[in-house]
Amino acid sequence: MKMISISKAEGSYKVKALHPFKIFGIQIMATEKFYKLSDDHTCWYRLDSGKKASHNKQIKLNKWLKDHQKFIEKK
Repeated sequence: MKMISISKAEGSYKVKALHPFKIFGIQIMATEKFYKLSDDHTCWYRLDSGKKASHNKQIKLNKWLKDHQKFIEKK
């Protein structure tokens, strides 16, 4: 999973991520997925389906937010 963009809109954070699909180490395709941080800042949810992100994805999304939050808040 690779981050494409992260932004803050309407008081919540949104992340656009690229999910590659690999077979035998060769990338055959990739999809873009959008995630939104819940209002109480505890869980990440997919924007299209409303499903909760997996634990591993939430860890990665929280790390991205921590790393980029100071740049987002300056805008």
